[in-house]
Amino acid sequence: MPPARAVIFDMDGVLTDSEPAFHAAVNDILDRFGTSISLRDYERFIGTATPVMWQRMIALKRLPATLPEILDAYEAPLLARLREPRPPLPGARELLARLRTMRVPLGLCTASYRRWVDAILASAGIAPEFDVIVAADDVERTKPDPQPYERAAAALGLRADECVVIEDSVSGLTSALASGACVVQLRATGTAADVMPGVERVIASLDEFPSEWLAAGT
Repeated sequence: MPPARAVIFDMDGVLTDSEPAFHAAVNDILDRFGTSISLRDYERFIGTATPVMWQRMIALKRLPATLPEILDAYEAPLLARLREPRPPLPGARELLARLRTMRVPLGLCTASYRRWVDAILASAGIAPEFDVIVAADDVERTKPDPQPYERAAAALGLRADECVVIEDSVSGLTSALASGACVVQLRATGTAADVMPGVERVIASLDEFPSEWLAAGT
């Protein structure tokens, strides 16, 4: 492949192992109704837009509450969980530093809302690293639609096929692949998706990211 010109990172499950915090916050709400969901059963919801996730959860658990009521209740426990100190995944700081040294533009593309992104990045100490951040607030259609990655690439002044994307969830991988980006699948956490057809490379750690794919000095 010709040298790519930028790297766009997913956040949850790529830069930090924040999915357990989302799972715990969901159970904070479910506990109010006398029920819960195991991490294994919760994995089907990873990468899904929050309103869609809760709509399905309400039906699955037969919760006696409306979607707006649940979304309103979810905010406080989730932010409390996300603000807990959480180190970045192994290799994240080093990869970001290496790409910066190469002067590679860096984007972040996530299905989380901007206020959650701010909390997660601050807890991991990596908030200032990105040239562009595209969150759920910034798109009309979130992952698995390709729009988030198309928009992140455009904000970097590039096409999606000029970018390498690092993703871990089925929803995120589907979005990135549909955008035309070169996709690296990271399987570094217990909630990572099975290997997805169409990805260019599968890595177990960000230490394995193929930096040689990037054009230096872009």
